[in-house]
Amino acid sequence: MNDLHSFTHSLLHLPPPMRSVAEHYADHLAPIYVWMAGRAEAALAAGESELDALHLPAQPGDSVLDLGAAFGAHAIPLAQRGAHVTAVDSSPELLDHLHQLGSGLPVRRVNSDLVVFLRGDHGSYAAILCMGDQPIHRPNTSKPSPNAR
Repeated sequence: MNDLHSFTHSLLHLPPPMRSVAEHYADHLAPIYVWMAGRAEAALAAGESELDALHLPAQPGDSVLDLGAAFGAHAIPLAQRGAHVTAVDSSPELLDHLHQLGSGLPVRRVNSDLVVFLRGDHGSYAAILCMGDQPIHRPNTSKPSPNAR
């Protein structure tokens, strides 16, 4: 009975639900994201291995779009290989980490929601990456339109 009481008590004292993905990243994930990825050196090495498996970039000088770039686990190794990378992320803090880790590399950081960014005309890319959990953080758009028939 005591366990049930403790469980009920814990449910009644849950923190308020997050208001948005952006707030969740700003308040919780961004400050520890590099640590969660196994620290920068390990995450960059893992990113490089993933790029090897994908054979990216195809040619030095290729333009590559990294959606949900975070701190640059893929953008930095791509730039080190000679790619010109556009790194898009909605977290300014993670993009600041990318700037610090990839100082001097050809990485253009863009602070934007992925869908908002993709609505614009940004030219063409030899490769587009979205390597992570970005799709699950998108708002639910499966609701029918009020004008649908």
